[in-house]
Amino acid sequence: MITIVNLSEANLFINLSQTITHSDYETVLEPVLSDIRKQHPQVNICVIFADDFAGFELHALIDDAMIGIKYWQYWHKIALIAEPKWLHTITAGIAAINPITIESFSTMLKAELWFNEEEYF
Repeated sequence: MITIVNLSEANLFINLSQTITHSDYETVLEPVLSDIRKQHPQVNICVIFADDFAGFELHALIDDAMIGIKYWQYWHKIALIAEPKWLHTITAGIAAINPITIESFSTMLKAELWFNEEEYF
């Protein structure tokens, strides 16, 4: 199940629990992403993996890939929050091949602080 936890400015926090389905993407995530991109040129997204997260249905995995492709130019930063250490390892692997900045955190507050950090080029 995908639940919108918080949406403030260009920061979107979503919670993943139980099994993620095609319906979750179609009825929850896609409409929110469509609306937020109309208001902000780039979006920070924080994905929180709940303790009862059980994975993705196959169709939901395809939806996830398609949303990633469809909105890739709108992503600014992606934060992942979860307890399992394997997720932190996967995050490092994804970050190595992805042009979008991805980090893993232990709390929403840490992710939000990271979203709001000034960037200097």
